[in-house]
Amino acid sequence: MSGETVKTCDACRRNIRRDHARGFSLLDVLVTMAVISVLMALLMPSLAKVNETARKVVCQSNIRQIGLGVLMYADDWNGQLPPSVYLAHGPSRGAARPQEMVTLRVPAIENLNTPWDGLGILFTAGYLPAPKVFYCPSHTGDNPYTRYAMQWSPDGQGPGEIVCNYHYRGEGPMGHRVPNMPPPPTTTALYMINPAHSSLLADGMRVRSDNNHKVGVNFFRADLTVHWFDDPSRQLMSLLPQSKDDATSTPVYSAWEWFDLSANEEGR
Repeated sequence: MSGETVKTCDACRRNIRRDHARGFSLLDVLVTMAVISVLMALLMPSLAKVNETARKVVCQSNIRQIGLGVLMYADDWNGQLPPSVYLAHGPSRGAARPQEMVTLRVPAIENLNTPWDGLGILFTAGYLPAPKVFYCPSHTGDNPYTRYAMQWSPDGQGPGEIVCNYHYRGEGPMGHRVPNMPPPPTTTALYMINPAHSSLLADGMRVRSDNNHKVGVNFFRADLTVHWFDDPSRQLMSLLPQSKDDATSTPVYSAWEWFDLSANEEGR
């Protein structure tokens, strides 16, 4: 082999080694990162929507379990729904405060013989022994399960107020709601409630941060069905106050009437 040929082969080998060693340039990396970023930006809304749909299904399952617990309690207690200190009472107990019926264990200021109230009775009585069922996975407000986890106890004697993510009505209309007409009277006796037109549970509605899904509300009717109240314009959200100190009964009563009336819309 001639010396010129050997030099040529050596040069080829050096070029090959340089080509292999070169790898990706900084420009290649930047372009790749840009493409990945664009793809992630396109996919993230879809992934977020899928995740929220899954959380909404879990929320519906929670509401159904709580609703079944309410009906089992009524079956054992002569048709009466779980009582609440926040419903209307006689003159000695003051006015109704339905906005507070996200409360499971009331603060000591209420001076009750037992602090468990409304849906909280289902826990302490053993109908719903798993605390997490009272919390929606979509909740981003002030009352996640982690805030109260240490206050739950198997014997129902844990200290302090406990608030959940679901609103309890504690009563239902005797008859169905007719648009532009006064609402029918309400009762705590389940057997006197019109099941197909009576909403008993819903996502939290005391303040805006209680609203679990922002663009709608899951709610439970006395006929054992769970429904979705679509609210893309956030009409319900706009009625709710920012602070619990400003919470009133008016938006809560309005929401229950909307949920009851939705049965008429579905029947058209």
